[in-house]
Amino acid sequence: MEHLGEFLVNHWILATLFVVLSSMLMSDSLNQKLSGLTPIGTAQAVQLVNQQKGLFLDIREKEEFSKEHIADSISMPLSTLADNITSLKDKSQPIILVCASGQRSRSAAKQLTKNDFTQIYVLTGGLNSWKEAKLPLFS
Repeated sequence: MEHLGEFLVNHWILATLFVVLSSMLMSDSLNQKLSGLTPIGTAQAVQLVNQQKGLFLDIREKEEFSKEHIADSISMPLSTLADNITSLKDKSQPIILVCASGQRSRSAAKQLTKNDFTQIYVLTGGLNSWKEAKLPLFS
């Protein structure tokens, strides 16, 4: 510990890079906690649906959904989510948000959180990760 100052002076680029990367990692995880979304992998999503009667909520547009979607998923495009959110009755039911890559889900999670839904998950990587895991899709 007595040589820490000397190390920082001699390797200031490494120290700066460490601080920047650490803050980026912490801010991303903090942002996820504050936005109310919990990332979930494909295996965990299947387990959640099978064991806790979770719901796949596909927020892609209708055209995207009609091309391919997860079995028993409900199509509710992000553009119409605010208008149709009342059709989701059970606010304690686990909801797994599905989009193409996982980017649109943050906005949907915020809307669901504002409407008192308690168990909101985001499929990490979206439908792309579902395809990569070679899980079945329907059209």
